[in-house]
Amino acid sequence: MIVHDPVAALPRYERPREGADPAAEAPGEPIPWERVPEALAAAPLSPGSRALLLGLLRTGTARLFPGGAGIEYGSLLKTAARPDVVGGHVREAAAHLRAAGVDLLLVPGMSGYPIGSMYALATALPAILLKKTSLSAAEAATCPPGAFVIPSYTGEGDVVMSADPAAVADIVDDLCQRQLTAQTGQPRLDLVLRCAGADDIIDKATMSQAVGESAVVIGRTAMGDWLARHRAATGDNRPATLRVETVAWATPLIKGYNRPQNLLRRWFGIEPFAGVNVVGLRLDPPALDVEGVGLVAFRRA
Repeated sequence: MIVHDPVAALPRYERPREGADPAAEAPGEPIPWERVPEALAAAPLSPGSRALLLGLLRTGTARLFPGGAGIEYGSLLKTAARPDVVGGHVREAAAHLRAAGVDLLLVPGMSGYPIGSMYALATALPAILLKKTSLSAAEAATCPPGAFVIPSYTGEGDVVMSADPAAVADIVDDLCQRQLTAQTGQPRLDLVLRCAGADDIIDKATMSQAVGESAVVIGRTAMGDWLARHRAATGDNRPATLRVETVAWATPLIKGYNRPQNLLRRWFGIEPFAGVNVVGLRLDPPALDVEGVGLVAFRRA
């Protein structure tokens, strides 16, 4: 649900608390950690997803956060860069992003930027960080187009997410210039920016919706600025169409038990690319129910 912040006048996205959903409490006995490699060998997962899941079970756990029950995966995706573990998944995600014809990745927050940077490098695509800040109402009022307010999942209160306009302009200017060259002699300009979101996890898709909708505002603003400068410098006043689309999402982990895939299909008509689809979890003993595999235990410390 979207409401509007009455003080900062920025779009605000409400992220519901992730409570103890009985559907997320996976029944049955988990496959012990020692037997997980054997179970994965027979599972219908890609090589990248198998390696990713093994790394997650080896370094992570399931626990309670201020935002509710969730997955602790920081040692795999936030505080370390592990090409040996996530490299296969990154290459698979890059193939998906290339097939979608993506021009620009948008990554929300520093926690998502390690994996977002890997996606960008593997896909040879530029990526923009949506930085997370706590701003006063006066500062928020001066945020660049596309900024939005969202509660922090870690319980730290509301944060403002925004892109660096100079960085976006440099990337978008180059894209527009290439399309301008390709349309030399045409009676009108048709400028297109195809965006994708990338994050370390998709939980209830609230952040995914916010980033996807923010991308349209950010892109249209940058393209409009480029077009105005181009017309002022050249006198080229051909009719122009500016199109910005959110065409893909890529993430290592997705909480399928929250059904974020359904929301992303409805909002953007896209199927998110995820390395591991978690369809349930258990806190005691810590375990994940993974699509295509079943209930698997974390390695105990």
